[in-house]
Amino acid sequence: MIATTESSVDLSTSEIFLARNSVFDRSGRVMAYEMLFRSRESVDEGQPDDLATSTQVIVNSMSHFGLEGVLGSADGFIHVTEKLLKSNTLEILPAQRIILEILPDVSLNAEMLKRLQDLKTAGFRIALIDTSLSDATPAKGVVENIDAILPLIDIVKVNLQNTSPENTADLMSRVRQLANPIFWATQVKAGEDLAACKAQGFSLFSGPYFSQPLVMRSKKPQALQVSLMKIVGLLFKDEGIATLEPLFKANPDLTLGLFRLVNSVGVAGHLQISSVRQALVTLGQKQLLQWMLLLIYTEAGNAATSELQRRVVNRARLIELLSQHEDITQPGLSDQAFVVGLLSLAHKVTGQTLEEVLKHIHLAEHLQNALLHHEGILGQLLVLTDAIEAADFGRMEASRSHLGISAQSLTDLQLQAIHWTNELDRQMSAVKG
Repeated sequence: MIATTESSVDLSTSEIFLARNSVFDRSGRVMAYEMLFRSRESVDEGQPDDLATSTQVIVNSMSHFGLEGVLGSADGFIHVTEKLLKSNTLEILPAQRIILEILPDVSLNAEMLKRLQDLKTAGFRIALIDTSLSDATPAKGVVENIDAILPLIDIVKVNLQNTSPENTADLMSRVRQLANPIFWATQVKAGEDLAACKAQGFSLFSGPYFSQPLVMRSKKPQALQVSLMKIVGLLFKDEGIATLEPLFKANPDLTLGLFRLVNSVGVAGHLQISSVRQALVTLGQKQLLQWMLLLIYTEAGNAATSELQRRVVNRARLIELLSQHEDITQPGLSDQAFVVGLLSLAHKVTGQTLEEVLKHIHLAEHLQNALLHHEGILGQLLVLTDAIEAADFGRMEASRSHLGISAQSLTDLQLQAIHWTNELDRQMSAVKG
């Protein structure tokens, strides 16, 4: 039991929704996840969580599910209310991995200043939202203590939709007279926003821009991606090894990746793999199909697509797990669910629409309808997954209720999918050499 000034929430009875926002560095790699927790009751009522509940939801969720299960190798931002800041529950979290995001309504008075100093000494990093530094809408007690508080702040979070470039420049100038924090731009909606923020000196970024297609519409798929889509199409047609083998032999990089894959996933045992045919037989059609779909994403070849790969793997595994739920499961559905999840973002790296991608693949009509029109049970699972990725708790509640999945089951399955994705990411790193 966590020692705290608040009463703990029992996760066996409290239904919690989980969502994560990716926070990118200047190179496009995920530096951290902003973790968002909501109780089902607060979503139903359309009201914020009661503070006594929300503070415990965060800390108990982290301790119950484990840090690695939520974050993988990245760091994590958590929203900190005044009650959480006053309690001693934060000490249960690993300070080197957690960034405390102080909400604007926290009274940054002398008492809170001392608390922040203690947390800094313990190794936590502190993030402050820009509205807490605004003379127009100051947080309670912040203005008179700004000289003392700013040196404690590691990250300043700026919502681009709530300010102008001129006001942002003024804020950054005033802050840098007293401290040297990292600036984090949220609600980045376009490439122009990202470029402007980098020029202004921002180091961290998040927002809708990072969920948009990662290539220009006019760009053609890379040659290897075309080969991969041909192989995927042949696999859906149940073509034999004799048809697949020439495509691998014609592409040395693909053959090398195949050999690495067979060795890294441990399916070869003590066998000495000496030919493309032997590698294909050893791997098997189901696993080959899944890995070929993954390689469509990895061959885009940059930091942003690496994160997209993790995202698509996570959604594929989550949809697969959801399809196995007792109220949903059907024979063969989970295999279809995984494939639908993998294909659902292919348009983001191939330079084609999803309709054009599917023309390369002999996909059953009901799977095409799920992908293109969100029809059927798989289409409904895609809707739920989209809501999770958008941190749209209202849509999450509506979708999970329609599907008959409890909020607790949904969160458990999300965390299982995240853990599985982290493991697969390590395997993919081995395959790529």
